[in-house]
Amino acid sequence: MKKRSLACLLVLVAACSPEDRTSPSASGVDAGDSGGSTGAVATVAGTVWAPGNAPGMVPPGNEIAVSGAMVYLGLIKPDPIPQRVECVPCTEAPPSAVITDAKGAFELHPAPGTYWLVIQKAQFRLEQQIVVTGDWELPAEQTTLPSVHDPDNGKWIPHIALASGMYDAMESILGKMGIGQVGYDGSFIPPSAAGNFDVYSNGGYELDSVAVGSLSNLVNDLDRMMTYHIIFIPCSGDDNHAALRDQAVLRNLRSYVEAGGRLYVTDWSGEWMDNVFPQQIELKGRVDTPATAYDPDTDRWYPRQFGNADGSPSYSSPDAKAVDPGLADWLDGQLGPNGWPIDPEAFMVEGNWDHIAGLHDVEVGVDDMGQPVVDKPKPYVTGSDGAAGGEKTLTATFEPAGCGRVLYSTYHTTESIHVGLEPQERVLLYLLLEIGVCRDDPVVD
Repeated sequence: MKKRSLACLLVLVAACSPEDRTSPSASGVDAGDSGGSTGAVATVAGTVWAPGNAPGMVPPGNEIAVSGAMVYLGLIKPDPIPQRVECVPCTEAPPSAVITDAKGAFELHPAPGTYWLVIQKAQFRLEQQIVVTGDWELPAEQTTLPSVHDPDNGKWIPHIALASGMYDAMESILGKMGIGQVGYDGSFIPPSAAGNFDVYSNGGYELDSVAVGSLSNLVNDLDRMMTYHIIFIPCSGDDNHAALRDQAVLRNLRSYVEAGGRLYVTDWSGEWMDNVFPQQIELKGRVDTPATAYDPDTDRWYPRQFGNADGSPSYSSPDAKAVDPGLADWLDGQLGPNGWPIDPEAFMVEGNWDHIAGLHDVEVGVDDMGQPVVDKPKPYVTGSDGAAGGEKTLTATFEPAGCGRVLYSTYHTTESIHVGLEPQERVLLYLLLEIGVCRDDPVVD
């Protein structure tokens, strides 16, 4: 049985709370907050913007702020972000650190001086040296998280592996974040993936032309998997029967998440989540892999029980709701491609194929007192499921033993090629940033 590490030992309670989790790589001598000093104090304020979505990068009103980002002023440059998955719990936030609100706003109160301004959300980080002489409203070019990985110039983004989706263009969100490029119509330009993220073929047609290997190649190589902070497996018609019936592959996926990796799965690719971790999310019907398909005591799977997560027919949820308060506050008032404000209590989600029948709490270990630690899957979006009616979970995350996190969504990133971001794309962009934040209470050996 796994044990929960003392993640918050010698750590401020605030730094370990869900709404202001810091990065495990947050470090460096901090400037502190001079608010109580007798010397001169300046106010440094601004808004943190999502990569590629700051003022001047998108049409007015379509900007996307980043909630829950950590901002602080340090006296030395922070340590590099590890370029390999590591099981590191949340650490103490520097004394001057603040967390951006739902609309990305922050305010710091340093004494005049020279500092490293550090802005970070998960493995997205911007670091730059600034000289504070007085009150300062920072411009967007100094507060926009980067779209490129350029550590020499203080720009960090996660190392991403993307399996090409036959039906789900997850790459379009990356391109609209400036991680790669989109064309005039909003479609992703495949060659632009080079140097920005790695593509693995999984039936994605055009995107397969720039693949560095197959998804099967990747999941058979745990060491290679460990070099990616996030692995995206969007909806595809490939059922991957051979790979997902291999005990070694299944164990690699579980080990990747346990070590701190993030697994982001949508729709018909649900078997990559459900076969590996069959307990937390129950899909509706015979497409589900039941909890009995995995025996945690022997760490063995029973493939004859596996479902394929290929639900049918498709459906829309015109009454989708952001049930996570942080997501709801962030989404409220943003503009969709049609220019209308988004209502987090009722927005359209298209391209659902699977149905989540239920979320189940799972004991994943014990704490240092021998008490059980339970993983409680977290719903983010609910909506009518198009069949039985009623409110069903459409998007959820869970946290198995270890330091990683798994996301599953029943719907495609988008149903069409277009400029801008539909509500469901914005939700998944939010979760792309959120899934990478550190774990408050990882359960480790």
